[in-house]
Amino acid sequence: MTSADIRRSFVDFFVDKKGHKHVPGASLVPDALSTTLFTIAGMEPFVPQFLGEAPPPAPRVVTVQRCLRVAGGKNDIDNVGRSGRHGTFLEMLGNFSFGDYYKREAIAFAWEYLTQVVKLPAERLSATVYVDDDEAAQIWQDHLPAERISRLREDNFWDMGPTGPCGPCSEIFYDLGAGFGCGKPTCAPGCAECEKPGVQSPRYIEFWNLVFQQYDRDQSGKLHPLPKKCIDTGMGFERLCMILAGKTSIFDTDLYRDVIDALPPTKDSKLSKDERGVHQRIIADHARACVFLVADGVVPSNTDRGYVLRFLARRAIRSGKLLGYPEGFFSRLTPAVIGSLASGYPELRGADERVQRALEAEERQFGATLARGSTLLAERLDALRAKGARELPGSVAFELYDTYGFPVDLTREIAAEAGVSIDMAGYHEAMEAQRERARADAMSKRGEVRVTRPAAGDAARSTFVGYDRLENRSAIAALFDAGGAPVERLEAGAQGVVVLDETPFYAERGGQSGDRGAIAAPNASFDVRDTQYEDKSYRRIMHKGVMRSGALSIGQQVDALVDPHWRREIRRHHTVTHLLQRALKEVLGDSVAQRGSAVFPQRTRFDFDSPVGALSRDARAQVSGRVNELIRDDYHISEQTMPFAQAIAQGAVYMKGENYGDVVRVVTFGPSVELCGGTHVASTGEIGHFVLLAESAIGAGIRRVEGVVSEAADRYVTSVRETVDEVGSTLSATAEQVPEALARLTQRERELERQVAALRTQLAAEHAGEYVASAKEVAGVPYVTVTHREDAGIGARDLAEQIRDKMPDGVVVVAAPQDGKVSLVVAVGSSANAKGLSAKDVLAAIIAHVDGKGGGNPAIAQGAGKRPAGVVDALAAVPAAIEKSVRG
Repeated sequence: MTSADIRRSFVDFFVDKKGHKHVPGASLVPDALSTTLFTIAGMEPFVPQFLGEAPPPAPRVVTVQRCLRVAGGKNDIDNVGRSGRHGTFLEMLGNFSFGDYYKREAIAFAWEYLTQVVKLPAERLSATVYVDDDEAAQIWQDHLPAERISRLREDNFWDMGPTGPCGPCSEIFYDLGAGFGCGKPTCAPGCAECEKPGVQSPRYIEFWNLVFQQYDRDQSGKLHPLPKKCIDTGMGFERLCMILAGKTSIFDTDLYRDVIDALPPTKDSKLSKDERGVHQRIIADHARACVFLVADGVVPSNTDRGYVLRFLARRAIRSGKLLGYPEGFFSRLTPAVIGSLASGYPELRGADERVQRALEAEERQFGATLARGSTLLAERLDALRAKGARELPGSVAFELYDTYGFPVDLTREIAAEAGVSIDMAGYHEAMEAQRERARADAMSKRGEVRVTRPAAGDAARSTFVGYDRLENRSAIAALFDAGGAPVERLEAGAQGVVVLDETPFYAERGGQSGDRGAIAAPNASFDVRDTQYEDKSYRRIMHKGVMRSGALSIGQQVDALVDPHWRREIRRHHTVTHLLQRALKEVLGDSVAQRGSAVFPQRTRFDFDSPVGALSRDARAQVSGRVNELIRDDYHISEQTMPFAQAIAQGAVYMKGENYGDVVRVVTFGPSVELCGGTHVASTGEIGHFVLLAESAIGAGIRRVEGVVSEAADRYVTSVRETVDEVGSTLSATAEQVPEALARLTQRERELERQVAALRTQLAAEHAGEYVASAKEVAGVPYVTVTHREDAGIGARDLAEQIRDKMPDGVVVVAAPQDGKVSLVVAVGSSANAKGLSAKDVLAAIIAHVDGKGGGNPAIAQGAGKRPAGVVDALAAVPAAIEKSVRG
């Protein structure tokens, strides 16, 4: 069976034979409430369902979930390439029950699939159970002899982390045979001897874990019963493929072989055959991870998820360099990776161009980074070894990261190859110091009210009611002062936060700015200057502002009044952002993918993956024209609420990595269909017209478009017209004639610049003869020193070169002080060069007198200093510098 056949057989078995609903796997980027950086387990998307906080999509569910394990307790990266069983990117086959079936059915389903569907020999299978789980052990005896059922403690209690759903589990093992493992007669599932160095592969391979979710572990470690007992199983897809293919390494299956076979031949590599294999396997694994990370919306960066993507890509690229692979090899693996996975994830085919462009950009950037960082690291490692030291200071590791973009994990790996460790405590100390500086800077710039978060369950929930109204009669649920502390009352002049039970104010989310307005009561008024959610749970809406007059108290009835002009212009700019994305997809292609947006009353901006890089002038005109066409078509809004999966199946556009929930709001304007919780116009005609202001790069393969509509567009057009009329008046031309008039003016300016340059050269030549006539001599070398003013019509360099041309056996030094600074130019004739004189050496000998720096070549060198008073000393030092250079 191919990997595609195996993946399909698992889903079909649970859907067709066991009544499960197939739910598509979630993104590698978990939702906003997750405690993990990436999705690390098949059950992770269902944590709210296990906890009883959200309804499950069905009582029985089957998924194929992509996972990434590169950090924390679920971290396999150190084993990747060296073990045949571990990878960073993996697929987890899982069947789930939310209070429906439990241990007996889960074990029976697993046994039936393994022995009857994929036909694994029953005599090769073993199971482990939690040490005191007599129930599971008894159930397994319906399928296995007692001697093939083991009891373990730590390995058979599963959790995703220190808190959350957990429970005892039962693991299924496959016996590779007596020729594998430690060779001892006591060898059994979970054998510690098999994990020791020197053991190529353990005899018993764990590949399916049946978790009996029973508890919710709190922060103190206490276990609380879940609302319902649930089943969560996870089978390692790569390991199952390995077993069914009769292999002992996941890298020998078609999932990896297709990628490894696409690698260029190794050359110029000093590595052994075994080490070459390790690095090829690292590349194959990391390529799979990187392709999926980019496809799921992660961008290479120096923080959070982007850092992990950058580290994996650079680790793979460095492996390629050790193997002698050519530049660009890594990004060119994209088609092979997508080809190996597309049967299970067809959406990858639509992301191929975007993924390859992102990896190409990272590869180019890392080329320069590797050159700079590797040189510095090599110098520091050599210096350490020369001293007999074996630890790299944490400050150096941080400098490599902060200045050169060198991931600390890569620094640690390279250093380890040289037998040097890293002072990680020092590294983290330097990192934390930088973060504190950033936090202090951010707070000094924001100056916003920070709210003290209440204990769980104490927070009143806010309900947004502002889609169809701008006013609402509400009750005050909570108040906070300027320091974020809860208060019972806000007095006139005080800054603070008001929380209402219901509010028409839209809180900032999805790129749309929060509303402004007022909260009023008899004899009291609170100016709302910003509206935000308290946190990513989106439970409470915080109205931030200042008491204009009177006082407000908890429980008081008030009128919540949104500024109608603010909301109107926000709605128009938000809706045009939807139209802009539609236009970009139509003009540039469907691989355009949103990376972010920001909507304000005066403008909007939209960030996206561009399949063509920078937009040409023609493309910009097409996009702008299409947006205005959609506006004129006056499409009316259509709003629907439906399950997320249904919305995606109907073609709704959404932003990868955003938390939309199981039920979503779909906003449609003609051909524009998007998931969105924001506020919009009733029809596109209300927008007026759209003006595309700018288009620029903000990251690797990511472009930003900025534009205005409505009143802001009117103001912009009026301003541009007034400017053009003013320019036309100056040029004695109509608005239509301005481009031609400017072209003539530019051409005339270039002609004048050429004439001025020629005159300067002529003037310099005339002066050069005078300076040569007054040349002095030292050690048989004539030299000229000049103090020169740059505003004399001749450039210092021009003058130096003209003098040198008339004195080929000499040295010329020109000092030009101006505006509190000084520039130095040293020029050496060809005959003097032949004697060993170097302009660069002379400059180096004299520039310290002006507190300067500079460089150049033997013929001419130039520098700048910040102490003009040192010019006299610098020129006086020229003879000694020449003599030293001549005599060595």
